[in-house]
Amino acid sequence: MSLNKRLDRMFEREFKKIEEEDLELDELNVTGGGEAYDTPKAFKKKKKKEVEESTFKKMAMQTLLGEATYREYRKDESASAKQKVNRAIKEVNSKLFKIERIVNQNMKLKTETGIDSTKYWKGTRSNLQKISEKMVRISEKLRRF
Repeated sequence: MSLNKRLDRMFEREFKKIEEEDLELDELNVTGGGEAYDTPKAFKKKKKKEVEESTFKKMAMQTLLGEATYREYRKDESASAKQKVNRAIKEVNSKLFKIERIVNQNMKLKTETGIDSTKYWKGTRSNLQKISEKMVRISEKLRRF
């Protein structure tokens, strides 16, 4: 028998084995008669887990700005009016320090990278104008304070 005939027969046998295995696999059914859907609450939407309050949110609620209304702030007896005013001034000073740091860092970045004001987005120019106006109003209120 020639080598080609032997290879052909061997190929046919292997091919038949593969076909038989395919038939067996086709007949196998993992889920059976729908048992996969027999699980209670299989399609129920999962509830979102409640997220604990973040540290930031807790801290924000403890600060004077976390108060809901002026009325509640005024009625709060945990501190006197004098203490509240002094804490508020201290908090404003701290926040202004942080704002100044942000402005300084970005001015330096702007200078180093060569960005000029024509490269700002339209919203950025508008926001800068609003910030400037707020700073003027706050400055006037601080002078009266």
